[in-house]
Amino acid sequence: MPYGCGEQNMINFAPIVFITQYLTASKMPTSYSMGKLFAFMRRGYQNELLYRHEDGSYSAFGKRDASGSTWLTGFVLKSFAQAQHHIAVDETVLESARSWLQKKQRNDGCFSSVGKVLQKNLKGGVAGSDSLVPLTSYVMISLLEAGEDPASAHVSAAAQCLKADTSQDPYTLALKAYALALGRLPEGEAVLQQLLDLAIVAKNSIHWELPKGLAGKSKSVAVETAGYAIMAMMTQDPKNFEPQARKVVKWITTQRNGQGGFYSTQDTVVALQAMAVYESHLYQIPLNMVVKVTATGLTHSITITDDNKLLQRLVTLPTLPTNVSTNLEGQGCSVIQAVLRYNIPEPEPNEAFSLTVNTSTAPDYKCVTKRITACAAYRLPDGKSNMALIQVDLISGYIPEKEDLKKLVRDDASIKRYEVDGSLVTFYMEELTDQDSCVNFRVIRAVDMEDVKAGVVTVSDYYQPELVISLRYTLPPTTECL
Repeated sequence: MPYGCGEQNMINFAPIVFITQYLTASKMPTSYSMGKLFAFMRRGYQNELLYRHEDGSYSAFGKRDASGSTWLTGFVLKSFAQAQHHIAVDETVLESARSWLQKKQRNDGCFSSVGKVLQKNLKGGVAGSDSLVPLTSYVMISLLEAGEDPASAHVSAAAQCLKADTSQDPYTLALKAYALALGRLPEGEAVLQQLLDLAIVAKNSIHWELPKGLAGKSKSVAVETAGYAIMAMMTQDPKNFEPQARKVVKWITTQRNGQGGFYSTQDTVVALQAMAVYESHLYQIPLNMVVKVTATGLTHSITITDDNKLLQRLVTLPTLPTNVSTNLEGQGCSVIQAVLRYNIPEPEPNEAFSLTVNTSTAPDYKCVTKRITACAAYRLPDGKSNMALIQVDLISGYIPEKEDLKKLVRDDASIKRYEVDGSLVTFYMEELTDQDSCVNFRVIRAVDMEDVKAGVVTVSDYYQPELVISLRYTLPPTTECL
């Protein structure tokens, strides 16, 4: 169900559109699944309109932001245009977003970066070498996916911006290759070949390694690169590039986590769209397979047919550690995934962030109020993070003072939003820099509990969740103010 800020809502909304496309392309829709998808799509559409500016643009936090965002407006335009095939979308909403984007095009054909780009890799690399080419590619893709004529002046000008670029960064090349392929431009195949020449090719996979240590270059960006490469190949010449695209799809599948997503929210959006596009070009053969799984104390057979292929089957391994072997018979394609989950007492901190947590007693006549102060800073050389989350998991029995949370958002422009979900308080930070950003609020003991465990404060990068640090904290004794 789409929810959250204007960006978070879209990151939940877009996969619903792509999943609908996938089910349709693979001839697997059911009245139940499609009805639910359409209901969620309508909810996400209505939610996003709350973050629309009067000029037709969108930003992550709506009118709390000074202006709309080029990137988010492009994301909204392409997603709404594709959702229009399934739900009612106001044409004036699409047209105003399209017009706003077109007005941001410069004389050289590149699109200006207006508003906050919360995803650093769209800015083209490390601080000081920002490029408009990735963002221009993205806006060009958005316009074309939303029905812009490939021969239009805006597309032609954007193409000139892309053709003037000489970057050999795989992520930038993948975006350019897909944008040029959508624009039916002859240069698209040459850029795609440049990208393929940089690929890591194995027997059953193709992928791209991105330079380590650069801002925004992470595992999640490698998945995005692969996703855009698939879409570029399927748009350019699906018959010719299908063997390579299949190998990229196989690699993407190996990057999937146990919950069905990937490393982050944005790479999940791109990967799902890529798989839906790939599926739409496949010849559908009848599916009839038997998968036999053998492990210590386990022998289990799973039959997969066209009637049950949407159903995920789970088999629990009775003994660990164990060797697992599989044997497949029949025809078709299936995915077998092994998931191992475990807890660790203290995760190793990442050097991207620093974090301090202090607690104190805030005296009141009932002696039930404490104060938590958490301060975080960004430590990597590029100086600024993507959008970051500071999450405070409260000690059992305590609830946050809502007036303090509201005041934080009201008084500190870098804190764009807060959410309370049970015992978890989440603050959305526009970005973190090398200077400490702090959240400070009271918590009130609502229920007196014995033997409570320590709370945890976590700081993470929204787009690179592997950049994370957490600290445990305790509160002063409940009797301190007596």
